[in-house]
Amino acid sequence: MPVLTVRITATGVVQGVGFRPFVFNLASGLKLAGLVRNTGSGAQIVVQGETKNVRRFISKLEKSKFAAKYSCKEIASKKYRSFQIKKSKKSKVLSEFPSDLALCEDCKKELFSKTDRRYKYPFVNCVNCGPRFSIIKKLPYDRKNTIMSKFKMCPACREEYGDPKNRRFHAQPNACPVCGPKLSLFDKNAKLIAEREKAFELAAKLLKRGKILAVKGIGGYHLMCDASNKKTVEFLRKRKNRPYKPFAVMADINTAKRLCEVSRYEEAALKSPAAPIVILERKPNIEIQSISFDDTLGVMLPYAPLHHLLVKEIPVLVATSGNRADEPISAAEKEAFKNLSGIADYFLVHNRDIENRSDDSIVRFFPNASTKKIIIRRSRGYVPNPIATSTADSVIAAGGDLKNNFCVTRNGKAYLSQFIGDLADRPNMDFYSESVQKMKSFLEINPKRAVCDGHPGYASTQHFGGKSLKQSFAFHHYAHMASVIAEHNLKGKVLGFAFDGSGYGEDGNIWGGEVISFDSNKFVRVAHLDYFKLPGGDLCAEEIWRCGVSLLHKYGFDSDIPKLFGKYDWRSAVKMIDAGVNSPETSSMGRVFDGISAILGIKTLATYEAEGAIMLEAAANRTKSAGNYNFEIEDDVIVIKKILKGILSDLNKKMPNGTIAMKFHNTVVEIIDSCCKQYRAKTVVLSGGVFQNMLLLSKTIEKLQKKKIKVYFNEKVPINDGGIALGQLYISKMHSKNGKISKK
Repeated sequence: MPVLTVRITATGVVQGVGFRPFVFNLASGLKLAGLVRNTGSGAQIVVQGETKNVRRFISKLEKSKFAAKYSCKEIASKKYRSFQIKKSKKSKVLSEFPSDLALCEDCKKELFSKTDRRYKYPFVNCVNCGPRFSIIKKLPYDRKNTIMSKFKMCPACREEYGDPKNRRFHAQPNACPVCGPKLSLFDKNAKLIAEREKAFELAAKLLKRGKILAVKGIGGYHLMCDASNKKTVEFLRKRKNRPYKPFAVMADINTAKRLCEVSRYEEAALKSPAAPIVILERKPNIEIQSISFDDTLGVMLPYAPLHHLLVKEIPVLVATSGNRADEPISAAEKEAFKNLSGIADYFLVHNRDIENRSDDSIVRFFPNASTKKIIIRRSRGYVPNPIATSTADSVIAAGGDLKNNFCVTRNGKAYLSQFIGDLADRPNMDFYSESVQKMKSFLEINPKRAVCDGHPGYASTQHFGGKSLKQSFAFHHYAHMASVIAEHNLKGKVLGFAFDGSGYGEDGNIWGGEVISFDSNKFVRVAHLDYFKLPGGDLCAEEIWRCGVSLLHKYGFDSDIPKLFGKYDWRSAVKMIDAGVNSPETSSMGRVFDGISAILGIKTLATYEAEGAIMLEAAANRTKSAGNYNFEIEDDVIVIKKILKGILSDLNKKMPNGTIAMKFHNTVVEIIDSCCKQYRAKTVVLSGGVFQNMLLLSKTIEKLQKKKIKVYFNEKVPINDGGIALGQLYISKMHSKNGKISKK
């Protein structure tokens, strides 16, 4: 029989996902000898045996579930007696590092099986599930390089770990009640109350009694309570200073379907290994009225064993990030007690450290059971999975200062960080700096260039200033547009709509309602919303009645201001506008949405970002159909005077707010369509936080596609500011290609 020896190099996500056990069993089943081992670049395989079996092995490997690329080379080699998993080979790190995986069905069965030795053990995992990114210190992904190195496996776990037929074969977080992590319950003064099983039993009782618990999970702490206990939810809102912002809930799939409409695509996302929060259409349900005040509900399934145990006891849990407002999610016990003792009554913790904190990811699907979705927050479960890019290596993109994710490149791939948050706060900036260093260390890279937002005052921009890096700059809304171009690898002429709350523009004003043409590596702002002033500056994002006053005053509808905003100090706002005192100009579509929400009386004060726009969308969704308002585009400026006139007329006619809101949404779609006609667009991209509005996004796409226009939007990175780092990378590539670096 002819014998063939082939060396196979596997690159991609092949560590921490059961790749080596799969290879071992596949090779053994085909009676092949050789080896498999982790390397810095991924995995190395040598297979030796009958030619037909080697070829069958390669075919099955290439068709397997793993996100990997394979290169094969026939070699002359010594004779192997058997197939073995060898120790990792030291080499330059080029491999991917794995994301955290939700509990698999096999482990879930063990968790609730009374005869299993891991019955109710909160840290059950196997090669197909469990913590990965959150526990890894460096590559290659071996136990000694994770925080699990401090837990010495007992004989039973060691036997599983070394048994090729066991699904815990080389499962690095493998543990059991004898040798693994344990639970502890503390009061808010850090006094130990109970450990192990008793800690969980008492924690469940406390939740049922209406207490708020800080619960340590995979990527950080959650603040949890019984979602059906309205009084407790109100306590949580008061303590966290979060009066109206929706809370996410954790429940099993059957409960999720009882509370919400769940399409098969939404269900698939909920059940996926990434296990994100999915924004669902909420059914009328008194049980959870205090959780969300619009028509949606953020739901995630339990993804850690501890979560499954808790949901078994309390069917619907509030599971919101364990942090103080706008700060990073707490990950260590000392930090949690310091930050959360004024919010939580008790702390359910464990002694498995979190090396890399990451908040829950959030996604939202298009209506009508669409396969399409947007990412609102890209973090646990998705990070650090890379995105293919043609951007040059050794570049770091700083991202923005709001909803920050930064990005680094290596080997034609972009690695987006976990969600960092808003960099105005020192703790977030510390988290940012720490995460940048860790990402560089993980990937063994030392970026030579940094591309940052054009705003000179951004903390992310200043962070890389003065360092031994070539620094270039990308204007905010060009980066929004470029993020879609990069993600979809678009070529040729593209028309982009970058709609958001605020971003620094080329003229020094606050942009946010931009129509941008891209062709031949050049961005040109071809149209924009008419500038209006923001009396009080950043205060307008919270006191959104100020946006309404400014819009009405600009277009001569001053007589309506006292009627609509009489209880506010509107006179001072008008004086500020006329005197030009702390009243920067903006073309922001986000602030227009806020202003319309205020004019309609839906929201005049926002307690969280974009609350006015979110409630405006919710009002519109309650209306099946409506027309639209007139508008004008004069000298490439989108003038909304006629829109305001129509809205005021409808208010005087006592038209329902929902109908007016829908007409306004339809009008924004018509504005986009009109610009597409004017600039003869054949390919369009949509990006920016305003397009988190699923009603607007879906209507826009539907309208343009009917006219045979190709429409693209962010699908792999957040459509909000969390995605601009990818666009910054694209613009950095343009600078490099043109042989220059743009400097300020």
